[in-house]
Amino acid sequence: RMRVYGTLEKNVKEISATVPSSRNYDPSNRLLRRISKRFSQELIRRRSSFVEALPETPRGWAVLIAALSSLILSYEINLQKSLTAPPMVFCQLADDLMTNIYQRLSGNPDSIFSRNINPSLFVGTRGAVASTAAFLGGGPSAGGYTRFREVVVMSQDGAQVALDWELPVSDTPAFKEAALKGPLPKNLILILHGINNDADFGYMRSLMRVCTKRGWAAVGMNFRGCGGLSLSTPRSYNGAYTGDIRCVVQILGSRLASGFSMFLVGNSLGANLMTKYLGEEGRGETLPKFVAGGISLGNPVSIHSKHIIFPWGHLLSLGARKGVVENLLTLRKMKSSYYQKRLRMALLASTMGEFDEALAPIFIKNNTYPPYQYEIGYEDGESYWHDGSSYRYIRHINVPLLQLSSQDDFLIASSSASKLHYSLSNPNVMVVNTRCGGHLGWHESSPDTDSIFGFGTSWADTATTAFIDAILKGKLEIAKGGEKAINFSARKQAANLKSKL
Repeated sequence: RMRVYGTLEKNVKEISATVPSSRNYDPSNRLLRRISKRFSQELIRRRSSFVEALPETPRGWAVLIAALSSLILSYEINLQKSLTAPPMVFCQLADDLMTNIYQRLSGNPDSIFSRNINPSLFVGTRGAVASTAAFLGGGPSAGGYTRFREVVVMSQDGAQVALDWELPVSDTPAFKEAALKGPLPKNLILILHGINNDADFGYMRSLMRVCTKRGWAAVGMNFRGCGGLSLSTPRSYNGAYTGDIRCVVQILGSRLASGFSMFLVGNSLGANLMTKYLGEEGRGETLPKFVAGGISLGNPVSIHSKHIIFPWGHLLSLGARKGVVENLLTLRKMKSSYYQKRLRMALLASTMGEFDEALAPIFIKNNTYPPYQYEIGYEDGESYWHDGSSYRYIRHINVPLLQLSSQDDFLIASSSASKLHYSLSNPNVMVVNTRCGGHLGWHESSPDTDSIFGFGTSWADTATTAFIDAILKGKLEIAKGGEKAINFSARKQAANLKSKL
């Protein structure tokens, strides 16, 4: 029963306000509540069924874990088999030297460019994991090899750059003296690191060790402000300025003994800078005679913010801002209000594109023609990216260059593929593309060992040293008149490949 107090009109209004109107009532709400209730009941039922299905004894757990491990391993082995393949090689073979190099690297089934690349399980089979292992791995220990650091001053602006040396284990203290003052009776490999890295990263140390095992001297060049050596001037490195490489090459080249060569190896952003340097020097016909070749590993070729997808642009920006913070005391010495404004904008940047846009007007740069004079500032980020993209200079390189990249490289695969024709237009460039490897990873189960797990060895390190060795032997053979003995079947293979394409 309902007792009604007060006036009839007032109570009628109160009752109608408490009862849902048929016009406002939505039957779909009731349906949604029923579906939600049934779904919750089904989840509870399945959860209880799953818990009941779990083993109750240690032996049962052991069987379950073994079965799951077997399934995972089986999947991984099948993935490894699908990724195992030889690399794709593109080159023109327009002269005797490149033909000789190609034949040495691809002439038989066991050659580095003919045999299969067998990625290591759980690491080499996944590009992101292989890249992480390359960056975070500690690299080999000293183990009797001579290691020391040299700090050199750049002639352009007085900036300091740290050079980390590694000499073969058999070298006496006299070789260290020769490395610092000359003459150095060894071939010299100058290695450049990637963005936000330094010469102490695992992939750098690994490559230096492979070089010194062959009896060569290896030098890891730290860009200005990197490697624990703070900036001595308020100008940091960037992806377009080649002045520091030019200065270091001249300093080290002046110490080489007669008859010995220098090779440049670049990784990621360092590869872009190295390629740009060789192109500038080749166009100006100013490349030193002792520079015999270059190796470009994971080169983006075209640097632009649009090529860096999420989340890599944000992660690279974090590393770049960290570098600014570490050198903030030096950067603060520049009293220009415009400079400090740009610095604050860079610290607030969330992506690498925003970071470059902020600092482009105060970046250092060099003229790309002799005498490569030192300059300051770009109009904007687009101008900086255009000037720093090495694909514009590849056609001018006049020494053998190996350009190595991977199809699963999440940072540079698309940008390097889009500019492939620039590399192929130069007969001195050999382009090698692998099915797997990630960004500077290339961990493989070496054919010299039985191991199929773990980090493995770097196939790129082996390919790099094999390419350098092929150049040295090829030039020696040609100098002795051995060009007549070259096996020209390599040219036939290239012609057949071209017809198929």
